[in-house]
Amino acid sequence: MNKIFPQEDVNGNVAPETKALPGGKGDVPRSLPAFLVAHCGDPASWIYSDQRCDGTNNCGDCSDERSPVTVCPSCGPGWWRCTPTVFKYCDCIPRTLCRDRVQHCSDWSDEFSCPGP
Repeated sequence: MNKIFPQEDVNGNVAPETKALPGGKGDVPRSLPAFLVAHCGDPASWIYSDQRCDGTNNCGDCSDERSPVTVCPSCGPGWWRCTPTVFKYCDCIPRTLCRDRVQHCSDWSDEFSCPGP
């Protein structure tokens, strides 16, 4: 996750159109094309577009994996749907974590129901 900061000139002055708004909101860096950037649930945070729907909590609030910020397909074949206990994941965990004798799902389904990798 990246935070948005006001852009300054060489003298440290912030142009009015690039100042962060109250609440930490602002614009993404202007040097990046818009198609490369995706906003998180927190408008002051952004990620690269290819980090959306990758199964990993890149925004810190899972907004890159869940509606209304983004719409992702359900867990793919290499994933197990559950409520993860690990902050890194949102709605699914990689099946490689199933049956490894470590709890990754709040209901322990990764150890007792998941068929494994």
